[in-house]
Amino acid sequence: MWKVAVAAASVLIAVSSNALAREPVTLWFWGAPPNLQEAFQRVLVEPFNASQDQYELQMDYNNDVDNNVRVSVLAGEGPDLVYTSGPSYIAPLAKAGVLEPLEGYAEKFGWNDKLLKPVLDTCQQLGHLYCMPPSLISDGMFYNKALLAEKGWAVPKTLEEVETIMKAAQADGLYASVTGNKGWQPVNENYASIFINNIVGPTKFYDILSTGKGWDSPEMQKAIEESARWFKAGYLGGKDYFSLNFDESISLVSQKKSPFFFAPSIGFQWATNYFKDATADDFGFAPIPQLDASQPYPIYDMGVAFTLSINAKSKVKDGAAMVLDRIFSPEFAAEMAKVWPGYWGIPLKQFPTDPEATGLTKSFLEAMADMTAAVDKGTFGFKIGTFFPPATSQVMFEDIESVWLDKMSAADMLKKAETTYADEKAQGLVQELPKPSL
Repeated sequence: MWKVAVAAASVLIAVSSNALAREPVTLWFWGAPPNLQEAFQRVLVEPFNASQDQYELQMDYNNDVDNNVRVSVLAGEGPDLVYTSGPSYIAPLAKAGVLEPLEGYAEKFGWNDKLLKPVLDTCQQLGHLYCMPPSLISDGMFYNKALLAEKGWAVPKTLEEVETIMKAAQADGLYASVTGNKGWQPVNENYASIFINNIVGPTKFYDILSTGKGWDSPEMQKAIEESARWFKAGYLGGKDYFSLNFDESISLVSQKKSPFFFAPSIGFQWATNYFKDATADDFGFAPIPQLDASQPYPIYDMGVAFTLSINAKSKVKDGAAMVLDRIFSPEFAAEMAKVWPGYWGIPLKQFPTDPEATGLTKSFLEAMADMTAAVDKGTFGFKIGTFFPPATSQVMFEDIESVWLDKMSAADMLKKAETTYADEKAQGLVQELPKPSL
């Protein structure tokens, strides 16, 4: 009997020793709600930890992740995998030497071959690949299919069509569209991106960002002034714009209190709380209507919701790279589309498809197919939150609000953006841009 006990104890010691031998790979993430944390655990953490016996992925969720990561990493500490809210946040960290260049890992794991080059290029800064972009996004028009069908409204493709529906909705006591910046003023940037890309156009926008000239062009002024016209007409949530957030906005769309929700494609993740069971198929996504007849349709402004990098001080860089490789796999993308649609738009050249998908997963897969095709062909614009350096991005979401409230002219706002952009470009904070073919 004692031999059995000793043998069992030996097994336990071996298992414990093996567990203790694992090196932790740490990732700090934003404070996702419990259901999404559970999805992350099931689709990434558990499969990664079960795939090998050298590393253990450990997650920490906190609501102030951007600031906490930045402060700790700049101090030579922090997690092994570095989260930021987009490529525009990378340059200061890269210049400080606190991020690990990833070219070697990209070659080892074949990331250059399987990922969309324009999206991956958003992480090419200061001569190195300093981050990976797990979330291709684009601004678009979410809509309630059931409400449009009840009212006899077709999905709009032009400015006249969408304004006709929004006016009719207002006349019926509905919101023209819903969104809002409660708790997160950078929501305003979505509208700056929408109007600039769809009125100025990707080609001219590329020229402005590449040369630093043309910020005060008639097209740029028209774009900002049109956004102000929409705000004043009540098309952006009416009087409730400053008291609504994304979650509340999608709730209103699900209640058929608004036909539209203009937002980045990550909006699908909030819809999981409302469009389910009998209404799961009612949440649609379409390109922004053609806001200017001189521009092509559709235009997808390419963006990246967040990035992941490797801490230059990490002692488990190879393990961190293995985590990244699992994230940038078709298997991870397919599974996340089922449980967390919208956020994990992995920029694969061949994004997974599922002919049997229904509900939000089906809508998200269709949206990803359209966005992936547009980026692959070079027919894309530039989402401000992704391509603008931090201070210029701040001008675009703070001062556009001042234009809406008649506290600043569009011309003054754009002059400020031009000066700020020039200053940041001189500091080496402006990234190289992929060139569109539009």
